[in-house]
Amino acid sequence: MKEKLVVVALVNANKGSEDLLRQGLMTLVEVAPKEPGFVQYDLHESLENPGQFLFYEIWESEDALNVHNNTETMKAFGAKAGPWIQSVTLSKYKRLH
Repeated sequence: MKEKLVVVALVNANKGSEDLLRQGLMTLVEVAPKEPGFVQYDLHESLENPGQFLFYEIWESEDALNVHNNTETMKAFGAKAGPWIQSVTLSKYKRLH
């Protein structure tokens, strides 16, 4: 059985752009379940640092993640969200059990 790909993405908003980024990220949450290779796609916001968002994602494969990253929705989000984002950190994991 092929292992699924676990992705953790940490996205920090620029000051004053928290609400815009939150709304934009929510559009991604609505679309992801319809994409091929989707397993899980959860968005969280830090209690201590509002405007810091964490995605916990599971994809069937690296190919499925690549498809997700190249959808029209992701491209449109990227085109408008640049000014809202201070930083993005993406980490990939494999499940151990």
